Amino acid sequence: MVATMLPSLLAGTASGAVSPEAQYIRQESEEAWRAFRESVTFGLEDLFADLWRLTNECARPGWDGYEAEPISPGSIDHAARLLRALPLGTPRPSVGAEPDGQVTLEWYSSPRRVLSVSVSPDGNLHYAALLGAVQQYGTEPFFGDLPAAILDLIRRVGRA
Repeated sequence: MVATMLPSLLAGTASGAVSPEAQYIRQESEEAWRAFRESVTFGLEDLFADLWRLTNECARPGWDGYEAEPISPGSIDHAARLLRALPLGTPRPSVGAEPDGQVTLEWYSSPRRVLSVSVSPDGNLHYAALLGAVQQYGTEPFFGDLPAAILDLIRRVGRA
C-alpha cells in the first residue's frame, strides 16, 4: 500500500498546491521517482531490455518456426505499463512471447510455485498459478494499476 502511494506523495499530487515552487517540487519529485524506478538496481532496465529484445525477435509471422503470430504492439505496450506498475520489491518476472502474439510474464519459484500472466492486446491479463496443490486462474482487466488478485499471487509464488 505504501509503495503504491509513494509516487503520488513524492509527486505532490496529494495536495492541490499550484504555486510555481510547488509545481517545481512536483516536477523534480516525478523525475527523481522515474529515475529511481528505472535504475539498474531495481531491474526495470533489464526487464525493458528483455521486452525490446522480445519485440525484435518475435516481430515476423512464424517467429517460432511454425505458425506463430507476430508479437502484438498492444501486448508490448500493456506489458511495459504493467512492468512499470509493479511495486518496489516485487520479484522480477521472466518475459516471453506466446504463439498468439501475446506477451507472457512469469514468476517462477519452483515447479509447484509458478504464476504465468498473458498480456493481451486489449489490456486483459489472463493468469494461471500453481501454488503447491492449489491451482488458480482467471482474467483481470488492466487499467494501469496491477490488479490486487495478481499482486497477491506474485507474493504467494515468492513464499517458500
